Amino acid sequence: MPSTRKTAPARRPPTVAVSAPGKVLLAGGYLVLDRRYSGLVFGLSARINVVAGEIHTSEGVQLSEIVVDSPQFVEAQWRYGYHLAPDGGGIKVTQLQV
Repeated sequence: MPSTRKTAPARRPPTVAVSAPGKVLLAGGYLVLDRRYSGLVFGLSARINVVAGEIHTSEGVQLSEIVVDSPQFVEAQWRYGYHLAPDGGGIKVTQLQV
């Protein structure tokens, strides 16, 4: 008798959408989280909205580029290359020439 085993439907990779309020660090540095240092930050009415998701590739193909498109600016696009740093040093990101 043939098997009636059902296979699970293919799962789509998760997509994440986030939104955050804008702010501008006018003076100081990100070290301002240390109470010994100060900075001047302004909140803006602008927001940043990001949608990120996984891209599936063919077997043996490895992605190594991040492309940022911004509809806010005319024909604005930034490209970054990335790779794992040696000895567990995290991820190294380099802006590519367009």
